[in-house]
Amino acid sequence: MIQWEKQYELGIKSIDDQHRRLIEITSDLSVLLTEAAYGEDIYDRMVEIIQALTNYTVYHFKFEEELFEKLNFEFKEKHILEHNNLIAEIEKLDLRAVDEDQITYGKKILKFLITWVFKHISGSDVLYRDLFIENGIA
Repeated sequence: MIQWEKQYELGIKSIDDQHRRLIEITSDLSVLLTEAAYGEDIYDRMVEIIQALTNYTVYHFKFEEELFEKLNFEFKEKHILEHNNLIAEIEKLDLRAVDEDQITYGKKILKFLITWVFKHISGSDVLYRDLFIENGIA
């Protein structure tokens, strides 16, 4: 199970809550992989989690990007490119490969997501923290 850690909080409740939700969905995948280790077929549920993750990620990115525009965030183009790259990576997941080797492919997806999300929060998202807070984004 993957858990949210206080060190990743930006101090912006709306964003922190959304980041927590992304981690919860990613954690669902981790729990599912544990079930697969006991021989359960997790394909359908894994596809559901990937879809939920995609949908919530799009929602979260749109939320941030609207604020970038409103507040004229200096690094918005680079940040949006990172968002677009993640969505492209998620969309090109080969679900047939998931069905063929659920544990191996699931672990690969999980590792990618954990690395990306925590690196993005602690690297890129920190860059807008002060601007958002100064402008009363809660």
